[in-house]
Amino acid sequence: MTLFEECTAVLQKYSIIEDKELENQILSNIHLTFYGKADFSMYADSHEVSLDEIRLLSGDYYVVWSDCTIPIIKCNISDILDNIDDVLAVSFDTWIISVDMKQIIEFYHEGDITSGNIL
Repeated sequence: MTLFEECTAVLQKYSIIEDKELENQILSNIHLTFYGKADFSMYADSHEVSLDEIRLLSGDYYVVWSDCTIPIIKCNISDILDNIDDVLAVSFDTWIISVDMKQIIEFYHEGDITSGNIL
């Protein structure tokens, strides 16, 4: 069983994004530096956040992993956070983007969690 399969096995409800146009739209909201970290100078109100702060959010989010061979999924934020260890184990870095594509949260492999508003 792969780490992705282990992750999806613990999530209550999720869907895999198979629409290439939607996938491209989601990916176009991730602006990276040359070393693979999100370039938060490209987002408004960027700041480090804690898991407790993220737990105040609600709704569905897209989960994008740094390994481009892993599909993007859509899942409820509380389900993501309830299983955060499994979600983060899938790949090196992880980004979650609100389904309205107004917010991005990066879980960087060095432990930083940063949030920003998509312009």
